[in-house]
Amino acid sequence: MASPRKRTALVQYPPSQAYVVESLRTAFARQLPDWSLLTSPAPDGTKPDLQWSDYDELDWDIAMDDRTQLNSFAIRKALIRKSNLAHTIAMYLSKNPDSPLRRAAPPTFHFTCSFADELDELLMDDLYEVDQSFTDADQGGEGKWWILKAALADKGNGIRLFNSRETLEDIFQEFEPESDDEEDDEEDRDEADERPEQSRAAMFGADTRVDATQLREWVIQEYVASPLLLDPSPSSNSSGTKFHLRVYVVAVGGLAVYVHHPFLALFASSPYTSPADTANESGEFDLSAHLTNTCLQTSVLGEQAPAISVSTLQGMRDKVVLGGPHEGEKLGEERIGLIEEGVREAVREVFKAAVGAGSSFQALPNAFEIFGVDFLVDSEFQVSLLEINACPDFGQTGAELQSIIDHLFSCTIDVAVKPFFARQREAAESSEGAEELVDTLERLEVGGTRGLQEVLRMEISRAW
Repeated sequence: MASPRKRTALVQYPPSQAYVVESLRTAFARQLPDWSLLTSPAPDGTKPDLQWSDYDELDWDIAMDDRTQLNSFAIRKALIRKSNLAHTIAMYLSKNPDSPLRRAAPPTFHFTCSFADELDELLMDDLYEVDQSFTDADQGGEGKWWILKAALADKGNGIRLFNSRETLEDIFQEFEPESDDEEDDEEDRDEADERPEQSRAAMFGADTRVDATQLREWVIQEYVASPLLLDPSPSSNSSGTKFHLRVYVVAVGGLAVYVHHPFLALFASSPYTSPADTANESGEFDLSAHLTNTCLQTSVLGEQAPAISVSTLQGMRDKVVLGGPHEGEKLGEERIGLIEEGVREAVREVFKAAVGAGSSFQALPNAFEIFGVDFLVDSEFQVSLLEINACPDFGQTGAELQSIIDHLFSCTIDVAVKPFFARQREAAESSEGAEELVDTLERLEVGGTRGLQEVLRMEISRAW
């Protein structure tokens, strides 16, 4: 009986993500030692059995062969584009009003806008509820803070906070391209000098500015005003700091969805203060207490970014809550379990929503994908879904927690890669092969408290 041919995996990432290649090399050496890992296409043109590469490097012609596998779905904008995600959730909740996703999805509005003078009409129509919050605040009611995000920007670019019509208008004036006319430039500078301090409160620096005429799609999301506050340092003596959870989610074929444990906790670079108390004496709005994106901290704060900014939720059980109704109490196992369940519930529902979103999400039976899903936890330990990232930046984990990524890749190989190729071999039908797979999953704690936990399994008829 001829021995099976040696399979190959093509792994291609830009130099800035060399750590992904090395982590995959380690994972394949442990999980699939008989495979060859290539970092460039075979000279003889031989098709790889598996493409595990950056999205821009994938050869989609090869993907049409259902005997090959790739690490990305072709179409998933229902999840990964901020405006599409808002629409996906809104449509799902209109048909499933009792879904737990309603509690996990902050009020979000998507719209298109290139210039500040378009806002008047938008605030009377698509953004009516946002404008109503301005009116309530003007009449002495409880005002709201909102966060603006460019639908196609990443790494924190274009993110701004506002609580008034004037501030929102100033944000879009900031994002408009500079005029080539010197007189216009001088006039714009004069107008900027005359603006009140609050209207300049959205400024965070040129590093995060975007061009509104190029990035026309936006979302406005209600700001979670009472985040869970903890101390990112080993001690618990400092002021509370805001953080968000980065949860890695593995979607396989058409369709099984797994949540990887533990969750990363990415902290802001300075102690939390309410948005109303954040503007400094010059009227500038320092977002360092509010934004927990480590890429943003690095690009804007540089060497001033904190050395300790990433931990794991499951490793913070002894942390003391430093604000809100549970101030002074330990986070504890029970509350961590509550947060974990909220995350799993939200992930399950949002993928069900994506399946129902039509052509904007198409699962492929010969594909899998790792998503980075971001959640915020409030002071009552409820989770809010912020966004879903394709091709997540695994570098946010940091060197100290690199083992989490190594473990994620190993688990992904076992739930996505091995079963796919096992089905192509008659040996996969033997009890020996089945027992080997079960042993591997148990060793990696798939379905346990660490590793991958399945949250959704369904058959999608159009998955190919």
